[in-house]
Amino acid sequence: MQKSWMLFALAFGCVPTEEEQKRREADPTPDPAPACEPLEVAVSDAARSVADANNAFATDMYATVAASQSPDKNLFFSPFSISSALGMTLAGAEGETAAQMQDVFHIDDDVAAHHAGYSDLREAVFAKGVHCDATLNMANRLFGQVGYPWFGDFLDVTAGDYGAPLEELDFEAGPEDARTYINDWVADQTEDRILDLLPPGSIVTATRLVLANAIYFKGNWEHAFDVTNTRDVDFLRPDGSTVQAPTMFETIDTRSAIIDGFLAVELDYQGGNQSMVLVMPEDPAATGVAASAFESDAIDAVEDSLTELGEVWVGLPRFSFEQETGLSDVLKDMGMVDAFEPSIANFDGMVGSPDSGLYIGGAFHKAFVAVDETGTEAAAATAVVMNDESASMTFDFVADRTFEFYIRDNLTGAILFMGRVTDPTAE
Repeated sequence: MQKSWMLFALAFGCVPTEEEQKRREADPTPDPAPACEPLEVAVSDAARSVADANNAFATDMYATVAASQSPDKNLFFSPFSISSALGMTLAGAEGETAAQMQDVFHIDDDVAAHHAGYSDLREAVFAKGVHCDATLNMANRLFGQVGYPWFGDFLDVTAGDYGAPLEELDFEAGPEDARTYINDWVADQTEDRILDLLPPGSIVTATRLVLANAIYFKGNWEHAFDVTNTRDVDFLRPDGSTVQAPTMFETIDTRSAIIDGFLAVELDYQGGNQSMVLVMPEDPAATGVAASAFESDAIDAVEDSLTELGEVWVGLPRFSFEQETGLSDVLKDMGMVDAFEPSIANFDGMVGSPDSGLYIGGAFHKAFVAVDETGTEAAAATAVVMNDESASMTFDFVADRTFEFYIRDNLTGAILFMGRVTDPTAE
């Protein structure tokens, strides 16, 4: 216990003051949290399999995004939101397009079992307890072109397993109005934490479907940080410089681990249904966390090693930020290429006919997180925009006003005749 306590204190560059130590010794017991009665929910093997697949995707995406951005930039996203939206998309994918998506999201050949397992997982994750303060909500929705011939089997999977009803919009007549409507839906689902998920120009007249997911979490710590302990502490940045960061401190009796050069600690939210696990280098002089810390095997090792070592003096900076991630490039880098290619993508399962012309025109993700002495608020949303290749290649041309024309020789390109029509009835 003493080693665990001291390592955490040293790693954060601070130890409790004598006054704080006396206060904790005099009153070591925190105020009891409100009584929470979690629901008894059985978790099926299928649900656990989907959770494992989601976590494997999470570590892959973390590595991909971390490698593509500056090491001094914050990083935050919701793998559950992304895998939910793309899981719905997979329900209509076929051929090599589906195979690539399965590989990226770690889904085996029994895709139907994965969709059913997702339904079980969704029910388990979002089960509501009695008198539990934590709020965890998620919504899935399909926004489809009015009158488009969607395949019934596709809609059955998205509605039944993903809880995503189809809402019809007219992208052809008003793409900007549709974009605003979907953004408003996302904002409503995330307590206005995720705004303008779909940027201007992301919805066009050729858009036929938007598969959207929104997730929101707000939870109080099981053991809140005493605000009187919060003070500025030097925070070591990746480039070796330091910055003064308001840092919260509290002695918490919780699970922790020391493994492979890393320290880990688990912070519960009230009700015990959710926790935050923090991982950092054991070396106080380390200027960053190696990417290996969040590889799948490494996370499994941390989870297996977290034990009740005793009280831990936890120092945690307050932080709040939003990150926008363009999923198209990320997913292509991860191996999901065909889905974004108009002439190659195969989403025929969405309309139940060959050569549907559908492809992913854009995939968007935004995530927000705020951590303070009370707890954590987090929100994220994902939207996958399906465009129609044939529709995007056509436009209306009605010659009902003055027009010009020419006749050319195609072999040479020479213009043979040129004219203008201002009245087609005139002789």
